[in-house]
Amino acid sequence: MTQDSETRMREILSSVDIPASRMSATDLVREGARTRRRRRQWQTAGIAGVVTLGLGAAIGVAAAPGRSSGPVPMLSQRAGASATAVPAACVVYRLALPTGATAGEVNAGSPNGRYLAGVATGKDNLGKPVSWAGARAQSIPITGIGEAVAVNNSGVVVGRGQTADRRHYAWAYVDGKVVELPVPPGYTGAEATAINAKGEVAGVLFAGERDKAVVWPAPAATAEVKVLAAPGGATAFGISDAGVVVGGLDDGSAAYRWDAHGQGGKLANPAGTSGGSALGIRGDWAYGLLPPDGKPPTGDSTASAPQTIEVSGAVVWNLRTGRAIKVDSGRVQAVNVSGQIVVDHPDNTASIREVDGALRALPGLAAEGTAYATALSDDGTRAAGSSAGLPASWVCAAGTGNR
Repeated sequence: MTQDSETRMREILSSVDIPASRMSATDLVREGARTRRRRRQWQTAGIAGVVTLGLGAAIGVAAAPGRSSGPVPMLSQRAGASATAVPAACVVYRLALPTGATAGEVNAGSPNGRYLAGVATGKDNLGKPVSWAGARAQSIPITGIGEAVAVNNSGVVVGRGQTADRRHYAWAYVDGKVVELPVPPGYTGAEATAINAKGEVAGVLFAGERDKAVVWPAPAATAEVKVLAAPGGATAFGISDAGVVVGGLDDGSAAYRWDAHGQGGKLANPAGTSGGSALGIRGDWAYGLLPPDGKPPTGDSTASAPQTIEVSGAVVWNLRTGRAIKVDSGRVQAVNVSGQIVVDHPDNTASIREVDGALRALPGLAAEGTAYATALSDDGTRAAGSSAGLPASWVCAAGTGNR
């Protein structure tokens, strides 16, 4: 690991991000913990090309910053007349913020589209986790600062926090109560990164220069901690309902997958590429990042002067067939059970990418149209993320079939 704990958390919560085009080997596998904070840096990302969506359909905007949005529909609620009038389009809605917050973003959503999780900031608020159930924004009362990064269909939220004495911890929000997840002896901190339908939580343990991928079998203070075996340090960024975990090796040399029994192995790469990290999973699908020109980092990534590398693109894996599909149009931020994905493009726009490769634009709240998507429901009709510094959700027409 090339950064101390304080720097890591500041990067997680800061609105000024490391440009995605230049990062250390550790930064690549850390992208799952920080990818949602980097979206504003696409203009410097260096990923080839600016995508022109060219969908041609009219796009409805429900509300823009500075104007009253009126009642915000539940994410599971279908849009009204404006959505049905343009069935090919997606309609954007501004989400409420907790009292005192002036900005925020959605980091993740439940597969059924009912719940969202993210972070809110304000004048005296460096970052507090928040969840949404329909129109209601709920602050999550953790100790210190932090953010929510995942939520399941039952509304259980998980995330990461930092106390005033710079201790980093993983937490879960269950039935209105915050639970700190246990850290085994020999480790100094942790962060939670994902949760499945069963309540199994994936995350990372920290100990000096070491990272270890981990699963907590339940979102409870008494949960037994299961450290996942890997060659060297590793990070876990996603867990499926079947208990399959995905992440990456600390040196950036491979995306990694562990089965429900904890047996791990490297994920295949698209032809002509190697290295990278998996950042999320849903059903038989996973997604992640690739290093530049298919070349993994070399040497010791924990050295005092770590090698810098460029991120060249994204990848989607069909875990059932073993196929790895390179995505050149932008950064994949979520995948659903059908293999549909949300993509953030280099020009600060976002879209849903259908299984046949077609794109459906996700409009922004403001005139400039900036949009960053991080969540997609299993039925492909609901997405969420942020626009113009505010949390946003989208309601869309149904998508197409399987990849």
